[in-house]
Amino acid sequence: MASTQHFATMENLPSDVLSDIFIRLLGKQLAQMRSVCKSWNALLSQSSFIKSHLHRSVHNNHEFLLFYEKCEALHLDSEPFTAHPSTSPHVELPDFIKLPASLQSRGANVIGSVNGLICLYYGLRNRFVVHIWNPSISAVSTLPPYSMPSICDDPIRILFRFGFDPKSDDYKVVKLASFLQPPSFMDPIVAAILGTNFFVVKEWLQVEVYSMRKGSWKVITQRFPSHITGITRTDEVCVDGHDGHLHWLCYVDESKAQTIVAFDLGFETFCEIPVPDFVRDFSLYKRFNALGVLGGKLCVMSCVEDGECEVWVMDEYGVADSWVKNHVFSHFRGNIDPYGFTLHNEFLFDAYKNYLGLYI
Repeated sequence: MASTQHFATMENLPSDVLSDIFIRLLGKQLAQMRSVCKSWNALLSQSSFIKSHLHRSVHNNHEFLLFYEKCEALHLDSEPFTAHPSTSPHVELPDFIKLPASLQSRGANVIGSVNGLICLYYGLRNRFVVHIWNPSISAVSTLPPYSMPSICDDPIRILFRFGFDPKSDDYKVVKLASFLQPPSFMDPIVAAILGTNFFVVKEWLQVEVYSMRKGSWKVITQRFPSHITGITRTDEVCVDGHDGHLHWLCYVDESKAQTIVAFDLGFETFCEIPVPDFVRDFSLYKRFNALGVLGGKLCVMSCVEDGECEVWVMDEYGVADSWVKNHVFSHFRGNIDPYGFTLHNEFLFDAYKNYLGLYI
């Protein structure tokens, strides 16, 4: 008697076997698989599969570094970021990641990147359009418009930050808006010549948070701390998403003293974290401070002009007494701008504005 042979096909494979196959594919390949049939699309759209694929990609793939260009340095014909392998940060990978043509032509600026998603915006005079781009599957999501004051005589500054909330498994964009005024120590004529880049915060407006899961903005009850009169431009090097928090390095009451403001993406509330006492008044030592994450912990990189760079790590998150001086780098000539750390705890910095350094 002839035995009946059963041939396994992709259509009748169990879902756990399919998942084990799909999890080994690249993001662009998964995008192609999702268009094959409804059952595959449903499987690949499950949050459990997406988390497993992300976890495997992080731990099995090579680490690549994306360096964002400053907004004022961007040109319409330039990329807002460049890709480099962490093993050879001097090498640029021009074809590793390409911005969609629709965004490239508008001169999009990068807000931040979390778990492979990149948040960008473009526009003029605080009327910005915000996008969330998944380059692995070439998908772009456009956020709905945010609210703006109908009548305002004072200049307005708007800042965005992008992060991931592990409590709700949601990606969120936080919008900070403030009315500006010249600093009290500056002559009004001088202030008018220098422009609003040197202005300080007169009043913080209501904070809006966009939920990618809900697809909408909402106004939260708590405002940004009123005694904060400025946010440093150096906080753009900070790796956000530390336990579902965003961080800003801020100025206090027009002084040179600094503090850290944290935003809990789950509870959608603000709190303050004092910087280490030794680096709080950076003007006294001509210090240049920036935030970062080292070994999964929040850190402050404090560089002295023409001198060394200290790295202070907050050993217990949110506890001011737990700041510990972790590293002192003193092999630099001239000034450096710290970028932060790789997943392998390698220190990244920019020296002389043209040299990208890697220090282990």
